Amino acid sequence: MYYGVNDVLIFILGLIVGSFSNVCIYRIPRNESIVYPASHCPKCRTTIKLIDNIPLLSYVILKGRCRNCKSKISIQYPIVELLTGLIYLIIYLTYGLSVQTLIYIILSSALIIIAFIDLNEQIVPDVISLPGIVIGFIISFFVPYISYINSALGVVVGGGIILIIGLAGSVIFKKEAMGGGDVKLAAMIG
Repeated sequence: MYYGVNDVLIFILGLIVGSFSNVCIYRIPRNESIVYPASHCPKCRTTIKLIDNIPLLSYVILKGRCRNCKSKISIQYPIVELLTGLIYLIIYLTYGLSVQTLIYIILSSALIIIAFIDLNEQIVPDVISLPGIVIGFIISFFVPYISYINSALGVVVGGGIILIIGLAGSVIFKKEAMGGGDVKLAAMIG
């Protein structure tokens, strides 16, 4: 298969967004700003130099360790970067340069961040899912192939089904079976 310049650029964009996604994955559960301070080693808190912050390559060059304190850097960082790059490329190869591509890369980025936060912390942060619901609904007014009625139904049905399953699970298992974050995530996807 032949890959053109646009394909490579989309993949690189995905790597860069994946790198920023790692910042979100680490900082959002800790209620830290995702903008300031600059990226730093979680162990020694030393600011990561630009040359050491190149997606994928820096991890390989530094052998998965902080340049300053030599502490191990989680393998999650290059995994998120590579996953985001590949998903962006697949979306672009499927839909080309289109509004659909933009919508799907935004959605996939949000889902990757949510998935890794949930994996690490067992929470689905409202700071991503609630704006995701609103943005998805607003987009439905401007994109011809998405009806705002279907979008609203997706929110209600998606969230409603998970809410019902969670309530049933709580009754059956006599403990919380599913958190509210899962309901909001399903509503966002819906």
